[in-house]
Amino acid sequence: MARPNEGDEEGGKRMFSLDPWSKAAECERAIERVADPERRIVLESLLNVWIELCGSLSHCGENGRAHDLSTIEQIHTELMASCRTAMH
Repeated sequence: MARPNEGDEEGGKRMFSLDPWSKAAECERAIERVADPERRIVLESLLNVWIELCGSLSHCGENGRAHDLSTIEQIHTELMASCRTAMH
């Protein structure tokens, strides 16, 4: 998955280590492996959240988004753990 605006971070450093593009890519890989259609729909929704978040971060920066990212990352982690059993 291509990452637009790579290297645009202020001061060359991210405010935190979470990479929304890698989370989106992880969702894509899981979607390819999960057989259950309902889980695929949930993963596709999560993928769309990450992609939208990546777009909003590139437009308005990461300030004030740490809490949002933390919550989404927690949901992501829980979904990935539950989907591992459904992967073939």
